[in-house]
Amino acid sequence: MEGVMNEHVRNNQYFATAKEFRQKIERFFSLTLPDIGDSLNSRINDNFQRLISAS
Repeated sequence: MEGVMNEHVRNNQYFATAKEFRQKIERFFSLTLPDIGDSLNSRINDNFQRLISAS
C-alpha cells in the first residue's frame, strides 16, 4: 500500500507545510484509494523470498 500511496501523493511533490501534506494523504484515502481499489489486485502477487540465516 505504501508504494501506491507514494505514487499518488509524494512522488515529485513539494509540500510547503505539514498541513498540505496531511490534506493530500487524507484525499488519497477518501477519494483516490476507493477509485483505484479494484485495480490493486493485479499488483499483489505470491512471490515471496525465503531468507536463510547465514549463521
